[in-house]
Amino acid sequence: MRARLRVITETHTASLVGALRDLQIEGLVPSVTVRVQHTPLTPTFKLYLLNEVEALHGMYEIIERQLELADGEVVTALDVLGLGATLTHHVKNPADAGAPGTVFVDSMQQWFTSVWKHLAQ
Repeated sequence: MRARLRVITETHTASLVGALRDLQIEGLVPSVTVRVQHTPLTPTFKLYLLNEVEALHGMYEIIERQLELADGEVVTALDVLGLGATLTHHVKNPADAGAPGTVFVDSMQQWFTSVWKHLAQ
């Protein structure tokens, strides 16, 4: 199961890095910096933090299903559905530190920073 998760992570990471670099190549953003690190956490949600002012967040649904592993073995496992997860958009309001969007973005940024600092490799 870990090997399967690693392959999924590598595939999605490569796709995301490519899409972000395409934005720069097409002149839609002046520059793109991508740094990828891995943590020993099982993903339970999607979180995209954009320039510390916006967040896209969506919870994964947990399901039980049959999975085929790289060696061909079929196992019944609990899995998360990330594809199709509904993303909620949150935006900081610089004029209101207590606004729901500001609180959410700041708290998610603090969570991400703590994971990056203490667990990421």
